[in-house]
Amino acid sequence: HLLVWQAVQDGVPKVIPALIEEIRQVSYPRYYLDFETIQFAIPIWQGTRPYQQLPFQYSCHIEHSGGILTHREFLDTSGKPPMRSLSEGLITDLGAHGPIITYGHFERMIINILIELYPDLTGPLTALQERILDLLPLLRQNYYHPDMDGSWSIKAVLPTIAPDLAYDTLEEVHDGNEAQIAFLEAIHPETTPERREALRRNMLKYCGQDTLAMVRIMRHFQTINGGINHCQ
Repeated sequence: HLLVWQAVQDGVPKVIPALIEEIRQVSYPRYYLDFETIQFAIPIWQGTRPYQQLPFQYSCHIEHSGGILTHREFLDTSGKPPMRSLSEGLITDLGAHGPIITYGHFERMIINILIELYPDLTGPLTALQERILDLLPLLRQNYYHPDMDGSWSIKAVLPTIAPDLAYDTLEEVHDGNEAQIAFLEAIHPETTPERREALRRNMLKYCGQDTLAMVRIMRHFQTINGGINHCQ
């Protein structure tokens, strides 16, 4: 509350210096992970429950020492259950070492669902969970910009750090709800191949922006200079 009060009173962003040091100590490679999920009132895939959150897509930006950035992604629009292939791709793409950076607890919860669905993958999926570093509480405790209007969602934080990554410039898919709507249309049997490919392209771009946003946030605080307004 003091952090928010000081930022609003002074009209400038505030950072507690411990945030900068903590981010600088995060080792490489860094895996930035984001899921997109769907919930069906009436399940369409065998072995799933009503309103169970089921992942159909992920994006993972991988940041290596020296600033090299690579990208891995998964999206299945065939209409078949995507969760097993997604789990196996996740285990492969996230490797065995390095922090997995998320924004909130959602990714940890989704991996729990995957463990429940596929007990034979419990070992490697649990190993992924143990590497998770949640960026949200770090920012909530140590950073505030007056333009955030009381929210630490990634869509509130990002414009204060990287305004060039604007979600409103994306095509058709701008948030998680629109990603679900796009997925439902993409897997519908009457959707044309051309329309399905357009939806796929827009979903991939949206999910990729979520993980790229985390990269930009981490880099911003890691390279911040003495001109920042520290909270006293």
